[in-house]
This record gives sequence, structure tokens and C-alpha cells, in this order.
Amino acid sequence: MAFNPFEHQDVASIPTHRVVTWNQGLEAEEGRLLLPPIQRSLVWRNSQIVNYWDSLLRGYPAGLMLVHRRAGHARTFDGQTREMSAGDFQLFDGQQRLSSLLLGHGVGKLAGKLRLWVDLKEQPAPASGLRFQLRISSSGQPFGYRAPFPNEKPSFGERRKMIEMWTKDHGDGDRFDSASAFGWRGGEYIIGAGFAVPFDEVIKMVGSDDLDVAKQQLLATDPGLAENHVMDFLVALDKALKQPILFQRLDERVLAEDSEYLRFFSRLGQGGTPLSQDEMTYSIIKHHYPYVHDRMNDIMEGQAGRLASEVHLVLGATRVAKVKSAWRPDNPWEHYSRPIPALVSRLKQLPEVEEAFSALIPASGTGGLRKSLEEIRERLVYDPECNPNGLPVMLLARMPHELVDVLLLLADVPKEGDRDLLAAFALHWLLFVADSTKAADHVFSKYIKNPPQDLASALPAWVEQFEKGAIARPFPMPIQFDGLERELNHLDHGVLRDWAERFAILNVDQERPTGLAMQMLSGHPELKKRALLWLQRKQLSESYSYFDPTSDRDEDLPIDLDHRIPSSVFGFDWRTRNNRLSFEDKNNFYEFRGSVGNSLGNLGWLDASRNRSKGAGEHEADDLVSDVEPWNRLIKKPRWDLDDVATFQLLIDEQTIRLSRRLIEEGGIYRLRQGSCSG
Repeated sequence: MAFNPFEHQDVASIPTHRVVTWNQGLEAEEGRLLLPPIQRSLVWRNSQIVNYWDSLLRGYPAGLMLVHRRAGHARTFDGQTREMSAGDFQLFDGQQRLSSLLLGHGVGKLAGKLRLWVDLKEQPAPASGLRFQLRISSSGQPFGYRAPFPNEKPSFGERRKMIEMWTKDHGDGDRFDSASAFGWRGGEYIIGAGFAVPFDEVIKMVGSDDLDVAKQQLLATDPGLAENHVMDFLVALDKALKQPILFQRLDERVLAEDSEYLRFFSRLGQGGTPLSQDEMTYSIIKHHYPYVHDRMNDIMEGQAGRLASEVHLVLGATRVAKVKSAWRPDNPWEHYSRPIPALVSRLKQLPEVEEAFSALIPASGTGGLRKSLEEIRERLVYDPECNPNGLPVMLLARMPHELVDVLLLLADVPKEGDRDLLAAFALHWLLFVADSTKAADHVFSKYIKNPPQDLASALPAWVEQFEKGAIARPFPMPIQFDGLERELNHLDHGVLRDWAERFAILNVDQERPTGLAMQMLSGHPELKKRALLWLQRKQLSESYSYFDPTSDRDEDLPIDLDHRIPSSVFGFDWRTRNNRLSFEDKNNFYEFRGSVGNSLGNLGWLDASRNRSKGAGEHEADDLVSDVEPWNRLIKKPRWDLDDVATFQLLIDEQTIRLSRRLIEEGGIYRLRQGSCSG
């Protein structure tokens, strides 16, 4: 018999632990709590998950959840699509909370990349606001995050020490395997933890209803645990698991029409996690084509799907299907633009588009989308032998979804004769395109009028048109860097310059001013990260051959953005300036030190898995800087004079120019301006 708490009522109070078993299909022979095709992405950050469980442990209400029944397909919280049975319900609202609840039990989709822990020996810091010390680890940070701030990585030194310990205990030679470390369920490697236990293991202990037995099990593992503290946690957890969650069943008559269903669902996001237009569009696609989610599950589990999120890949495929089909709408914008809910709602009335879409994502088999994604990766990913100017996988994960749309469009354009040009085009987009939406619209509209026969003529033409249309910032050509380097030798570097003054000589050419491109590349937070990922592609690919991220979340990366001249050296507390400077600041050091010190030339990604020591903050030679002596001399000097300030700026600006030149030349970007044609 199916589990139906709403048999004689519209509101049900269900204990937390039974909500989990209901979701997992353990309450009856049939009947599960499933997700509807329309849903938001899992967007809660680590801190939100930890705080939700802390609220439950404090006895706070879990929040109202809405459910309904609707014929058709739904999916489990593990990601599998199934036909709705008579006993199934769909969770209309409450996905983020229930996903966090499942994570605590070690099940659900989040459990593949996150793990919740409780540290029964350490008391939480007051800043955390937690009653008990809860921790999170991830596939990217297998040794956990900072205890008071679960969205922040521990220091490089802490992680390096733990990596060395793990590698010594479990590693294969000197290679660190993040996946194996994440899979380890012993808490001895969680940074800063006194006695960390996987949360789901404690839940299983409490499930016996004998808290004394659970207490004795934990105390036997570590005699140093405080008995009262352990018992306090077990009692709080037992109450949390028995605490009822309020569910309200929605009137199916209200949701019978798709328009009403969509309207209500989108309005629910006004008070919680908002539903983006892209998520709504994808949800409608899954509603009409339930098989799509399972095909995407297959793609996302492999390397091919790591270019973008599931939502963006499906919408990109739909966009390509529109353009490559025989469909010719009256409105040209509707033809080349990114799909919106109104369009995909009537996809079944557009047989040409539906046929092209089904070829990309078929009801069974692999389909064209997987082939296109595999082709894109083969043409873009850095390989020291086959593709030395390609992009490291950490940079692929930072590509705007509009660029992914374009790459899908171009996946079957012949590559013979100019293999490297597509990687150069992608790198140019990442560094110099100012408006990705307009850039993608331009490419798709041009493709409709004249599909390219090869990339060698199309890509330079598009880049030139990007610049003319102010879609992309004009980039310097190699010869311009010679003049820029000469100019540096005639400037007074003791007077710091802000970003608007630096590299301004490149704007002398009013036909094609390139100073803004250099200024943005030097100072923009995201552009600096992208540039350095490409410049350090060899080092990162060798050290992290196993790491293939699916997002651009920096807290999940196993590397840190590090200052060559540490921020503590140039960005010290100004109240201590008399101890740090031997001059009275009349030359803008206070005002512009951050602009100079935080620019591209003073940064590099620091590999957390290498045994690399920075004694007293000094640096060793690396892929970015071969002569480190002048840098280390500044680091070691306790008080700076004006000559030191001049050296500070000169070193960083010279390095910025060198790195930018490498991007333009080694990355092949300059070729996108040679021999370009209009079209």
C-alpha cells in the first residue's frame, strides 16, 4: 500500500526521518516523494546547508513544503526520471531544504559532491552562530572548509600540510587524488577538527532510539570526548529527526493548466530561491520531453558535460536546433536568440525545430549533443603534445554559457588547416568580449545568413565586427607592446598611477584604442583569474590531471590566487606606516597601492598540492617569473623608500605587459586580426 499522508486531509505533519524514507521509497511498496519537471537548480551554498541543519538541531520549524499530484513524469532526488505512479507525490516547493536534509542522511544528488560532518570535540566559534560544530567537505575541498565560514577555503598552508599527510598515508607515489580523499569517511583529515564524524553515521546510530548506546559507541571511539556534550548533540539530533515537517497538498485543479502551473511556480520564487528564466525554459522542455533529463544525466556524468550546467547545455542545444532547422519565423530575433518559455512551450508545433532538437538529444542513444561536446573538448582542451595553446579544464568551466552556445553551433564546422584558431577565439572571448549576449546574437544571426565553410575566415571577421560594434574591447597587437615597454622607462614610478592612467598610451590610436583592454585585463577580478589559468595551464594540468570542475566557484578549486609581493607588504594597516615607509606619502602610495598590487602582474595561481615552501613569504622561480630576486628583495625589506615604491610599480607593470603579450602571441589571439575580412 502506498504511503499517503493526505488521504483525508490537505495538510500533513510528517516526522523528518519519515520524509527522507518517503523520498527514498522506503515507506511502502510504491509511492515516493519526487521532483517535478519544473524545478530550480540546487543553489544553496555550504553555509545555507549548515545553517539549515543547525536550525533543525535547535528545534526551529523546518518550513512549509508544498506537494501535488500530476500525471506524467517526475524524477527522483538521485536524478532518475520515472513515470508517476498512483502513490507518488511531487514536491512543488522546498527542494533546497529537502536536498539539504537528504545530504545529512548521506543520500540524494548533493551527496555525490558534498559531505556533512559533526565535530563532537570542538566548540563552534561565536562568529559561526552554530550550536554544534558542523562542517562540510566537498570533492574540490576534501579536507573541508573554514569552520566558522563554510564557504571559505582553509589557508594554503593548512591544506598543503593535510595533502602531504594524506599522500603519505594513502597516496600513489607523490600524486594526490582528491576523489579518493573525498571518499574517505574518517574525520582525521578534516582541517581543524577535533573529532569529526560523518553526519549520516550519527543519524544511523540515533535511529536505533537508544541514545545511550549511540553515546557509548562514540565515546569508545575517542575517550577524550566530553560525555555531556555528546549526549546534548544526540538528544538534539533525535528531536530534529522526529520533528514534524508541515506539508500542504495543492489543489490539482488549480495546477491543471500549464499556464497556471508555471505562473504559481515562478511566484513562489519571490520569497525564496528565485527561478531564473533559463530554469523555467528548461523545466518546460523536460515537461514536454521527459527523456531529456536522463540523456543529460548520461552526458553530465562524463567529461563531455563539464563545459556548462545541464540547464545551459540543453538551452544551447535548443538554440542550435532552431538555427540549423528549416524553420523560418517572421521575427528574425526569435530565430537566433536564446530560447525562452514562450518558444519551448510550443516546440511540438514547430516540427522542423523539434526534429533538429531530437537529433541533438534523442529519446534513446547518444545523439548529436554529446558528439558536439566531445568535439569541442577535443579542440579546446590543453594538451602539451596535441594542443599546447589550448585551455586548461579549470578555464573551460568559466566559459560564459553564450560562448558555449556558439561553440555548439560551430562544432561541426571543418577544422582542417587551422586547428588552433577555435581555442584562440575562445580565449579572446574570455578576455576581451564585453557583452557575451550581444556577441552570441551576432554570431547566430550571421550563421543564419551565411553558414561558414571554415573557421579561418569566419572567426577573424566576427572578432573585427565585435570590436566595431563595441561588443569586444580591441586588444593590443604584438608590435604595440614594444612601445609600451619603452614608455615604462620614461615614467616616474615613485608616483603610483591608477588603472585609468596605466597603459593609456595604447589609446593614442583613436581608430583602434587598446588601452582599455589592457586596463581591464590588469584589474578586473574575473579577467585576471582567467588570464592566469591559461598562462599556468601546463602547471595546473600536470598537477591536477584528475580535477575537471563543472563550475567556476573559486571555493571549490584546489588552488589559490596568490600575491607575488604579499598584500601584507604593500597593503598594511596605514596606522603603522611610519614603521613601514621611510618617506612622507605625497605621491599617492596610499591611494593607489591596492590598484597596483592587486593587478595581473602581481598575481599567480598557487598550486595547493605541491610541496612548495615560501619561507618568509619569498618566491621561487616558476612559469610566470624566472628572475625572482628583485621581487624577494622587496618582500624582505622592512621599510620601503621611494625607490622601492618605484620598483614595486615597475616590476608589476613590466610583468603585466609580459603576461599580456604571452596571451596575445602564444594564445594565437593576434591571428584573429590578421587577414580578417568583413562579412
